Amino acid sequence: MTSPISANEQKYTRNSRIAQWHLDSVLRAIYELLSTTGAKSILDAGCGEGFVTGFIASRDPTLSLTGMDLNQAAIDYATRRFGKLARFQTGSVYRLPFSDNSFDLVLCSEVLEHLRDPDLAVRELKRVARGHVLVTVPREPLFKWTNNLSRALGFSMDPGHVNFWTGTSFRKYICAHFADPIFARKHFIYQLALGRP
Repeated sequence: MTSPISANEQKYTRNSRIAQWHLDSVLRAIYELLSTTGAKSILDAGCGEGFVTGFIASRDPTLSLTGMDLNQAAIDYATRRFGKLARFQTGSVYRLPFSDNSFDLVLCSEVLEHLRDPDLAVRELKRVARGHVLVTVPREPLFKWTNNLSRALGFSMDPGHVNFWTGTSFRKYICAHFADPIFARKHFIYQLALGRP
């Protein structure tokens, strides 16, 4: 068995019923929220190995899906595994390789917590979105506690987070950057928000 490319790949390929149940609940919550928008073209900015993009495509194969990530190895993996369902390419969330208003919806799932300058990334997400931006981040401090325990038990890698949002600080952040935000709470470790650019 080869080593995972990232903590993200490890998370999605872990052989654990509890982990898979949790991830399925997060993926369903993302899909439920984005499906309320009627979006037909979707960018998954910071898609990693393409697991979220692939899940969305499996739910609605009529969508035009693009996954983008800075990590070439992750994009290669996504293309091999999900390339029949979506298009994948490399690029930076700090300088998205798309023109203004290119997508009905831009998804940025579990990315902002890794970035030194999340505000710059958010400006880019808004620039390429025609209708909506959907953001997910871990709920703190709960995620940090569970991740620290998981790492101590040898179940996961260090996720490399540099930003930490509580429920209150996430709402404040989203309200400062997006119009008409809608917040979803379908599970306890992640928080989701949908807003207009």
